[in-house]
Amino acid sequence: MTFQELISDFTDRLGCSISELAEASKLTPSALSRYRSGLRRPRPEALQRLADGIASIAAQKGISGLESEDVYNRLVRAVGYADIDSSVFAENFSSLVDRLSISLNRLAKSMDIDASLLSRFKRGERVPIDMDRFIGNLSSYLLRSSDESGQLPLLCATLGGITEHSIRDEGRLCAAVDRYLRGSPRSAAVASGVSDYLHKLDEFDLGEYISIIRFDKLKIPTAPFALPASRHYYGVEDMKRAELAFLRATAISQSKKPLFMNSNMPISDMVDSEDFNKKWMFGIAACIKKGLHLNIIHTIDRPMKEMLLGLQAWMPIYMTGQVSPYYLPQPPSAIYHELLYVSGAAALRGECISGHHANGQYYFTNSRRELAYYRQRSEDILSKALPLMEIFDSASEDEYRSFFSSESSNGGQRCNMLSTLPIYTLSEELLTSILSRKSISSRERERLTAYLKWTKECFAEQLISSEVLDIIPVPSEEQFSSAPLLLSLSGAFFEREIQYTYEEYTEHCRLTRELSAANSSYSISELRTPVFRNIQIQMKRDEWVMVSKSKSPAIHFIIRHPKMLNAFEKGLFATPNRISHNSRT
Repeated sequence: MTFQELISDFTDRLGCSISELAEASKLTPSALSRYRSGLRRPRPEALQRLADGIASIAAQKGISGLESEDVYNRLVRAVGYADIDSSVFAENFSSLVDRLSISLNRLAKSMDIDASLLSRFKRGERVPIDMDRFIGNLSSYLLRSSDESGQLPLLCATLGGITEHSIRDEGRLCAAVDRYLRGSPRSAAVASGVSDYLHKLDEFDLGEYISIIRFDKLKIPTAPFALPASRHYYGVEDMKRAELAFLRATAISQSKKPLFMNSNMPISDMVDSEDFNKKWMFGIAACIKKGLHLNIIHTIDRPMKEMLLGLQAWMPIYMTGQVSPYYLPQPPSAIYHELLYVSGAAALRGECISGHHANGQYYFTNSRRELAYYRQRSEDILSKALPLMEIFDSASEDEYRSFFSSESSNGGQRCNMLSTLPIYTLSEELLTSILSRKSISSRERERLTAYLKWTKECFAEQLISSEVLDIIPVPSEEQFSSAPLLLSLSGAFFEREIQYTYEEYTEHCRLTRELSAANSSYSISELRTPVFRNIQIQMKRDEWVMVSKSKSPAIHFIIRHPKMLNAFEKGLFATPNRISHNSRT
């Protein structure tokens, strides 16, 4: 509802004129008129006067439900000052303050505001009007106080997705604080790299990425590129040059042999360089453009933060369908770090001692004899590796369906974090109605109806031998109107967005609750707001987790490694912000 519509609604309910409302609010009729027409944006003080005036008239006329605090919050949202859920902000702000033992009095003094206002933020009675200014001031205080108290590592761990090096960058720190306060309330583990990685995956758009790096216009150079037959590189900066030299040599060569990459070298001091990251990703993009297949071995036993940084960097490449990710079942040495990249044109070997990355060295070669040795070495390493992920895109839809059908009949505990209601609880009649309203072609309607039947069959199989918990978003009508939810069609690899109306979503929610009430094996837990918008996470405990992205592109990642499963289970499903929990015994 716009500000003008909201004021009209208030005056209708109160049975008063604009002039009467202005007088009760201690505002001039002309000022209120300008606010309503959009010629001026009311300041917070004016909104408070207006809220007090509305509450005053309501009290005089015996009209309930128009208390000043509630009216004020509605006015704030209508004006567009605070695009944030007050309950979500309250819980996250309270968690941040308590975890870091922040004194509200000291914070208020630093931000030049009343400490009682911060207390109201914690209780969910108010949200900051100027959120950008609030986050900027809060971030400055957090950095300063954490530095003085020696709590910088704790601050980084709490915010998640930010290092002690990058936290001193004002922009990165503010972004991390903003993400923490605006996101769904999460445990400390959720606010760590797992959550950060998933949120980046949720927001990632391959088409946008391709446009940014100009992948569609990328031309592979054909002119000879002079590189020495062998060369040593020393220190972190030199190592960066070595990696770029290897990628250049691989991209311009005539060879179509697969690219092999295996490294347990530290990466945190490499990825902090934005310039290096851009050049490195451009080099990888050139290899992909050339048509090379990449076999990469991820080091799962490195710190979780570093591992997720690596996965995050590879996110765009996974979505091309030209990558096979692996891991080694036996952990590498905790003392020695090594790297081996091999292509049809060159090889790059690296080494360093743990904790002494700057003293390490890389060795680049395109010598035919040495290249043959390193290629055989890469094949031997690959023979010891296990798949880290299974990746299904539209080209492997049959394989995806085969996996899901076979898994549905196997027993176990299942927990699903969903960004919308599950498709298998939708009725065929409601689906037909939604598709008709959206003018979906008859051919596509047949395909999606067949997909619905298949998912229902799989879900029915699951309920025979498994316990299923679906964590679903059930927003208010106001929340839904500002961010409508979409029909869940990632499993059909259907990337066109089909939005529910609020009435359709409410009906689907009713069907979901009814199905849960009728099946002792099926439970639902309701969230105020979805944790993600474009991804869904399905977990079969102790066996696998599947991350499904609905668009840009539609793709599914299945992860089986125990360490990753543990991180997902503890981090993602630990403490969702539930408004109800239909539990089963």
